[in-house]
Amino acid sequence: MITRRKFVAASAAFLVVPAAIAQQCRVTPRDALGPFYVKGAPAQAELCASGSGGSQKLTVSGRVLGTPDCAPLAGALVEVWQADSRGGYTQVGAGQDDAGCLLRASLKTDAEGRYLFRTVLPGEYPGRPRHIHYRVSAKGYATLVTQLYFARERGVPQELVVTAATKDGALAANFDVTLVKA
Repeated sequence: MITRRKFVAASAAFLVVPAAIAQQCRVTPRDALGPFYVKGAPAQAELCASGSGGSQKLTVSGRVLGTPDCAPLAGALVEVWQADSRGGYTQVGAGQDDAGCLLRASLKTDAEGRYLFRTVLPGEYPGRPRHIHYRVSAKGYATLVTQLYFARERGVPQELVVTAATKDGALAANFDVTLVKA
């Protein structure tokens, strides 16, 4: 016989699990595409092999997950682009681009939804904090355009902010992205 106390305890335990999953599986907020998106970025994990004088090296890793269960999404396309350490974008304006430091990439996630790329810490430019643009897509999920930020300032949502820590002489940051079913 199930008593009221056992029923309430069992119900409470059931309610705690979905809340924990919901907390863990929060959809990544959308953000602006920005004017510097260029379709067809090269498939490369090294956005800036040559670097530029005084640039701080940065490794960004993370996972692409899908709702409702936060399952890793294998084969998701992660497109990233960013400014250089001075706040300038490649493929913009009349300047000659450095093929070794294009600061754009198209990456596919592995079987566990993981991605990784190496780059330089982006610089700020007027009105914008340091950031890296993301466009993430996976079959059966809504395409997400968002940005990774390095500080919570100028109204940046906390969910899009990462802390870059020094690891092996370079900065490292982790940014997981959660997509919603289409």
